[in-house]
Amino acid sequence: MMFNKNVSAELQDILELELHRYKREIGHMSKEEWNMLVDWVYSGHSPYTNGDNVFDDDGWPLDFINTLRSWNEMRDCFDCINEEENNESEEGTQNFASIPDGNAFDDFPEDFLGATDLPF
Repeated sequence: MMFNKNVSAELQDILELELHRYKREIGHMSKEEWNMLVDWVYSGHSPYTNGDNVFDDDGWPLDFINTLRSWNEMRDCFDCINEEENNESEEGTQNFASIPDGNAFDDFPEDFLGATDLPF
C-alpha cells in the first residue's frame, strides 16, 4: 500500500515510524482493524488520532483503534437495547416511542390552556 500523493516524504517517514511503534504498543488487533488503521495512516493521519475528534478523560485525542472499538461497543450496546425494546413492545409493555411527546395541545388539561392567573 502506498501513501496518498498529497502526503510529503518527510511526513511519510514519520507516519511509518508511528505506525510500527503503535502496532507494538496496541498489541492484538484484528485484520480488519489493521487494514483500517493502515488506510487511515496512509491517507496522512497519525495512528494516535481519530477522525471523529473523540477525546479521553484527560483531554487528549483517543487513538484510532480504541476509538473504533468504542464506537463498535456502543453500536453493539444500542443494538441490544433496541432488541430489548422490540421484545417488550411485542409483549404489550409501554416503550419510549409510545410516550406522548407533549407537542400536541390535547396533551394539556383544559384549564391549563385557558388559565389567566399563572404564577410566573
